[in-house]
Amino acid sequence: MIVIDFFSRNEQKQKYIKLTKELREYKNKRVNLYLEGRDSTPQEIANACTVMEEGSYMREYVSNEEGVIIEIRFNKITE
Repeated sequence: MIVIDFFSRNEQKQKYIKLTKELREYKNKRVNLYLEGRDSTPQEIANACTVMEEGSYMREYVSNEEGVIIEIRFNKITE
């Protein structure tokens, strides 16, 4: 049981790192990030997405007239 818990935490950490890196790249391109309607940081969003035990977050990409992504919204979905 400890081994499973270890791998679970390790996988969770890897997902957090990967998502944080991806979202930082968007921030560097001046893409606004929102979590549940609030302006948010890559770390806050990655934490919320990787710690969720029930439900998950859906991404909504918003682009301008030229098709350039200007914001990403993370909204919680539950079953």
